[in-house]
Amino acid sequence: MALCLKQVFAKDKTFRPRKRFEPGTQRFELYKKAQASLKSGLDLRSVVRLPPGESIDDWIAVHVVDFFNRINLIYGTMAERCSETSCPVMAGGPRYEYRWQDERQYRRPAKLSAPRYMALLMDWIEGLINDEDVFPTRVGVPFPKNFQQVCTKILTRLFRVFVHVYIHHFDSILGMGAEAHVNTCYKHFYYFIREFSLVDQRELEPLREMTERICH
Repeated sequence: MALCLKQVFAKDKTFRPRKRFEPGTQRFELYKKAQASLKSGLDLRSVVRLPPGESIDDWIAVHVVDFFNRINLIYGTMAERCSETSCPVMAGGPRYEYRWQDERQYRRPAKLSAPRYMALLMDWIEGLINDEDVFPTRVGVPFPKNFQQVCTKILTRLFRVFVHVYIHHFDSILGMGAEAHVNTCYKHFYYFIREFSLVDQRELEPLREMTERICH
């Protein structure tokens, strides 16, 4: 019997949503609008389109934060099954391996285990979305000129979480009865990044066959 996301994600996990939208802000209202559309049963391709009169940067910001929270939780449900032993390399099957690079500890691409990669990834994204210079929350403060480039990098790396989860931990998704929920999250994410061309087509290749099957 399938579980609802609340039941699946209510467990005490390491990874939890760490960013919320402040009530009363424009971004909170945009978030509510996006969630209302999502729950209305509308086609997901329609849901991701920029509402008339809204700022594209605000729209992207809202979705980046929301996807971070959702994907964070999805991985969190199976984090205990993704260990140094079971997943010594952050990969998507035998053909794809992802190496970590940042501006601090790993200045050159480093081969890491999947759980280590995930921990660094979530901390890195959290740092960015809580940085007022990158994701400003104050009224009248503009987004930086490279904002969409930053979001492309965040979304590209979040896509790799889907790759690893689908290819290496799909049995866990099935075991929890969460396949439909994870698929819906993936489809929402996929339609959004395609709508605004935010992830390079080559990055999507590991899940191409599955995407063609479920994203009609």
